[in-house]
Amino acid sequence: MGGRILFLALWYYLCGYVKIRVKGFSAERFMNMAAYRGVYLWEVAREGASMTMKAAGNSLELLQACAEKTGCALEVLSYGGLPVFLGRFGRRQVWTAGLLCFAAGLYLLSSFVWVMRIEGNERLSREELLSACREMGLYPGVRKRSVDTQAVTNGLLEDFADISWVSVGIHGTDATIRLAETIEGVEIIDKETPCDIVASTDGVILQITAERGTPLVAAGDVVKKGDVLISSALTIGLEGEEQHTAYTAAEGTVTARIWRRLTEELPLQYEEAVYSGEERKNHSLLFSGRELDILHPDSDVQWERELLSEKTLGLGDRKLPLTWRMECWRAYETVQKTRTVAEAKTLLEEKLRKNAENLLSSYGIIEDIQIRYEVYANSVRADAEVTMAERIEEKRQNIETENQNEEKEQENANEL
Repeated sequence: MGGRILFLALWYYLCGYVKIRVKGFSAERFMNMAAYRGVYLWEVAREGASMTMKAAGNSLELLQACAEKTGCALEVLSYGGLPVFLGRFGRRQVWTAGLLCFAAGLYLLSSFVWVMRIEGNERLSREELLSACREMGLYPGVRKRSVDTQAVTNGLLEDFADISWVSVGIHGTDATIRLAETIEGVEIIDKETPCDIVASTDGVILQITAERGTPLVAAGDVVKKGDVLISSALTIGLEGEEQHTAYTAAEGTVTARIWRRLTEELPLQYEEAVYSGEERKNHSLLFSGRELDILHPDSDVQWERELLSEKTLGLGDRKLPLTWRMECWRAYETVQKTRTVAEAKTLLEEKLRKNAENLLSSYGIIEDIQIRYEVYANSVRADAEVTMAERIEEKRQNIETENQNEEKEQENANEL
């Protein structure tokens, strides 16, 4: 029974219906006559001396005839159903055309890829992966039917040795690339190939610790870049007996005092942004990276823009190339200011110290900074000589053993 009523309700909605009010002493006789003639009435309700009900829209003439025969007054209250709904659109042609164009536009836009998602990358950069996908035909704005996801999957595995597994899928307007990177290889320290420890820069030796090899310098020695600090050559044998030389992979740490020269300059007159305290919330629409901002704040005022939120619009899992952006705009004006020579010197010293710290490794320390200032008409220049204690060892393959290896390779080639 419930299914039949639901079917009838749907049927009369599609065909259209009319809501009427019947007044008179013979309202029940009117209903019986209408039912006898095959008119289906529903949502019958009594309102005082009258009754309201709904009937099929094409039965209105028959209902009017029944009302005349029973002496009742029939009043049409409203029309409803799909024909009425479509009729309203017909009277609003521009609005209807706009709605149809909008629906067609949504359908058209949903056939493209607009959002690229990458999951699982740690060592590999997003930019590298997106660039590789673009070369394989997968990028924002491409038609979904033209993308061969299996070819993109195979291409990524071939191009990136750090990828052990990858899956490329398109859902709605999103292209999702899920990948797993290979286990990062452990750095292999070569302890077999003979090599020397040499100086990476000029300096004065402060401390040397040789784990393997022969130290050739001591604390206080002055060294140049490339000088051998710990030799790979080892003398084997007791004094007074025959001795021979063996080579090893030298290992150790060498700390030296080194010097660096740094230069910075600051103008005495400069511009500074002074905020007025005025803030405005601004909303804009981005279409494929292009901003549509009609109601932006006054362009005659300087504004600093801070992004508050961005939301990609879509229908369900179908993302559109539309992004709703909300920003906070803060008004400011540029003011010309003047700093004193003393203020410039203080700022220059802070900047030089920070630059010097950026040059240090995790083992280094700053021992001293000597700064010399030169004051000009509109600026102050600072030249600093920074004294550091820093590790300067670096490995270099032993030249003698390298020549021996080349000779052996040549002999083997001649034998072949």
